[in-house]
Amino acid sequence: MISTVADLLEQFKKYALSKIELDDKDINHTVAIGDNFEGLTAELLNKAVFKDLNLKMVERSFIYNDSGVMSNELDCILVVGDGQRMSFANRYKYHIKDVIAVIQVKKNLYANDIDDSHQNLHSIINVSEPRDAEPFVGRLHRDAYKLLTGKEIPSKERRERFTDREDILYHYLMMEAFHPLRIVIGYYGYTTEYGLREGFVKKLEEISKNGPVRGYSPGSFPNLFICGNSTIIKNNGMPMGIPLTDEEFYFHILTSSNGKPMYHLLELIWTRLSYKFGISSDIFGDDFDIETSHPFISCKERKIDEDNWGWEFLYHPMTRKQLSIPLVPTPWEPTEIDCNKYSILNVLLQVGTVNINSDEQFLKFIESEKLDAQKIIKELSDAKLVYVDEGKMGLLVDLLHTVFTPDGKVFAGENKSGEMTSYFSKQILNQPKNE
Repeated sequence: MISTVADLLEQFKKYALSKIELDDKDINHTVAIGDNFEGLTAELLNKAVFKDLNLKMVERSFIYNDSGVMSNELDCILVVGDGQRMSFANRYKYHIKDVIAVIQVKKNLYANDIDDSHQNLHSIINVSEPRDAEPFVGRLHRDAYKLLTGKEIPSKERRERFTDREDILYHYLMMEAFHPLRIVIGYYGYTTEYGLREGFVKKLEEISKNGPVRGYSPGSFPNLFICGNSTIIKNNGMPMGIPLTDEEFYFHILTSSNGKPMYHLLELIWTRLSYKFGISSDIFGDDFDIETSHPFISCKERKIDEDNWGWEFLYHPMTRKQLSIPLVPTPWEPTEIDCNKYSILNVLLQVGTVNINSDEQFLKFIESEKLDAQKIIKELSDAKLVYVDEGKMGLLVDLLHTVFTPDGKVFAGENKSGEMTSYFSKQILNQPKNE
């Protein structure tokens, strides 16, 4: 479903842009031109959201919090319910808790426009307050944490033993789940993914040439930049999620792609709406293929002084030729397991967690079957079926399903959104019929 709607939005966008160019070719007034593109963006998003949720797209409005702090004027906001009219002006303000997404609109998106949009959307972070959080934030935070770290979200008691890195990542993802989506849409500007990447990096280098600059941490970057047909996507697990690595710059904070910008826009907004309103994951269809993107910017935390931390960024340069190779989604597949892995998963399903260093039954099982414990645990962890934290192993999937096939093989995987059900239903449908 999401791909079908995204294709319709792409067609509508092309039609609307051609009409704007035809009707307004003689208009040179900046505000009037801006109104056209903000209106187009609002119309696109109105077509992208669900009915009966009291959602609306508003233009030229503000966000406020319980302390009375106000954001900058914002181009387009996706909100729930009605706002408050501001005195002596035809403008409205909306409480931060009622804001789903904020979109900064540019006719042309070049380096200075990227930074201008960044600054404008950063005012939303200044308005956000933890007491404004809603219950869905915790669910979104948990799923993103699991996706990026490969671990279950920790208890308060476990967090007291966090390393600095673990603490920074935990709170970074908490705020990412808490803040409204921040999106930049430029209808023209850089004509290639290569140009967008180079322009973004050169501007970031210019800004930070004299050292760390406040307001340019991973959390400050918008969730999505769209420039024509190219995109820069934040990797925060909401929903885009490339796991952390063992490399020095371990966190792929930004990736890029060419094509399907409306798909990425919908994926962000629909994911947030599905968590907030409890909408079934059926809206995304039964295609669980994993979208791929190009590595762009990685980062690592760095201690500046006794009380402050900053971030270092690493650019992953790619040539025009490398970026021209079409991105192909990675098919979702379950993991084939043997009887020993099946036994371990089945025990975890019953008891929750097992101490791999001291649990007598686990150690006896490993010894009796003559298994390499480290090897089998690593394979289960690499398959995203289990996690290990402080010596305790538990299930990483929310709804584990195992399937025994007629040829004697055993498969395991997540079925929270129907992944296993869909995969094997398709396998059955694709089997050749007996003559």
